[in-house]
Amino acid sequence: MTVAQFPPLWQAFDPVWYRQEYKDVLGDAATLSDEDLAIWYQSQGAFSGHSPNRYFDEEWYRRNCREAQEGLASGQYRSGFEHYCQIGFKTQSPHYLFSERYYTTRFPDANAQALASQGFANGYDHYLRVGDQEKRSGHLFFNPDVYLQNCPAEASDEPLPPFRQFLHTDRTLPNHVVLSEHFNPEWYARMNPNAVIMVEYGYMPNVLYQFLADFTPNGF
Repeated sequence: MTVAQFPPLWQAFDPVWYRQEYKDVLGDAATLSDEDLAIWYQSQGAFSGHSPNRYFDEEWYRRNCREAQEGLASGQYRSGFEHYCQIGFKTQSPHYLFSERYYTTRFPDANAQALASQGFANGYDHYLRVGDQEKRSGHLFFNPDVYLQNCPAEASDEPLPPFRQFLHTDRTLPNHVVLSEHFNPEWYARMNPNAVIMVEYGYMPNVLYQFLADFTPNGF
């Protein structure tokens, strides 16, 4: 039996990733120590909509979790991530290509009882530590086999399981790389020029994200 080690990968603040991801807006904060940068994130970055690590997409979560939206509006939470860490992790999806419901209902060893007995915090914790290594899918629109067939050569050199490898690539990758049999980005871009404009102007990171944001993402 696999016994999880805590904290979950999605829970830790990643200062190296954070400095790179927000280098254009951090200013003097980029020179802070890792410990002080984590404090700065809690006091400034979280409220501003920054993600704490590559595993959690703050923008996506705020867009799709109504409870987090209401908690942010009332001042109960400083960020979607705070909501997710407190209660949202049980049911909500933290990334546009991982669905807690999809994963925990698809795999018997990832249901609530099995996860608790193995020490995992939730399905996402299990997926990042076990399921991804076994090339399982955590979302209808991310097929690890399809991704590995189509990913750039430099990405395939990364010694990581498929989804975590994907998270190390540029966020624009889904604009031109097929990640599943359910979505062809080049066809979608041709049929939806407004989606391309939204990506070009920075409103969305890529056309797949735009598609999922537009077409009831909670359904996946």
